[in-house]
Amino acid sequence: MLLVCRPCHQQIADSWTASPMGRSFGLVNAAKETAGRFSHEASHTEFRIAPRDSALELTWGGQRQRLDFFVGSRRVGRSFGFSEDGYLYQAPVGFYAARQTWDMAPGYEKDAKPDLSRPITPECLFCHASGAKAEPGTLNRVASLAAIEPIGCERCHGDGGAHVAHPRRDNIVNPARLVARARDSVCEQCHLAGDVRLAQAGKPVANYRPGADLSEFVAVFTAGAPRRGIRVNAHAEALAASRCRQQSASKLWCGTCHNPHRQTVSYRETCLGCHSCSDAKRNSEDCVQCHMPKFESPNGGHTTWTDHSIPRRTARLEPARSIDLKAYYEGTDTPRNLGLAYAELKQIERAWPLLRAAADSRPADPDLYTRVAMILEADGRTAQAIDIYRHSLELDPDQYTAVVRLAKLLARQGDKAEAAALDRRARILLPRGN
Repeated sequence: MLLVCRPCHQQIADSWTASPMGRSFGLVNAAKETAGRFSHEASHTEFRIAPRDSALELTWGGQRQRLDFFVGSRRVGRSFGFSEDGYLYQAPVGFYAARQTWDMAPGYEKDAKPDLSRPITPECLFCHASGAKAEPGTLNRVASLAAIEPIGCERCHGDGGAHVAHPRRDNIVNPARLVARARDSVCEQCHLAGDVRLAQAGKPVANYRPGADLSEFVAVFTAGAPRRGIRVNAHAEALAASRCRQQSASKLWCGTCHNPHRQTVSYRETCLGCHSCSDAKRNSEDCVQCHMPKFESPNGGHTTWTDHSIPRRTARLEPARSIDLKAYYEGTDTPRNLGLAYAELKQIERAWPLLRAAADSRPADPDLYTRVAMILEADGRTAQAIDIYRHSLELDPDQYTAVVRLAKLLARQGDKAEAAALDRRARILLPRGN
């Protein structure tokens, strides 16, 4: 879409291409990547990353793997992945810009052995790329890696077909002109995580389009009191908890400080629009140095992220004080959503009555039934779990977790034929799966 927009919006398109979001995904060019090596203590493994035959290659313990694509602009860091017969997988290493070094990718730090079996699905790529679609009957196989592009114009501005044909202000989405809930949704599709984020029944987030209310597609829950610090993709919930946001009557939003088309030079003028500062020394400094400090993220690897809760005084990252979940979006705390959220946090005693209540109406909701079956399985109620897994797979046969779990239960009961058929389906869904 960027090529279509460029003739009329040359300057914006050029600056976007150079921005972090415009460089969020791409095929690896070995000549532009930094070679390196490091030792990983937990797995007693030395990893090396270097060009080989015009490709970028990861080697360890006599093994090697070509790195085919990257995720991340390298402003903070960059993760890597590889394609195997069209199936996309994560590499366990990443490059960190602040230290200009390679290290384990987020989530791999404590692995006892190198793991190259973790899939990269279209859901994983949603916030980093455009055009990623899994082929039917697979979890992570794409028809063409080259067809996947960085985040483009339509991610924030919606379908531009009508606007290209007849350019008018009223046939393209400008987030700044939307009502607050729809405006904020544009940013929250990628910058809102909560402690649990889950898809609404039958509405994957990939179906969201700018101008809609994101709460129709996702339910987000936070645990306990707001905390200081920030996780990688939780800027929106931190900003929502800030006094600045609350006292602005929702006028303060991401776009107040950030222009996604280019890097912001200074935030001080924005702050002084509401706050006066008489101290000469402070008046010469950028407000964010004290009021939006950086912390090392608990889920972002060896990187730091900005605290968007805008604390008056610097504080350290705190854990949630309570396990009571609170819905970020009003009206999304249904029994189904709350039950799935508590189950995700392994609070089964709180999840179970909610999930049972949600299942009583027999909705067409495979995510709900798979979670119910998992709880029944853990409780030793094997026959009931098998029935619920089967029902869930009738609704969505491409659920890898349900396929694998049902196969194991059937194999234990001696139903070798159906278990073998499910194993074959699992290998098609995800060949490198466990």
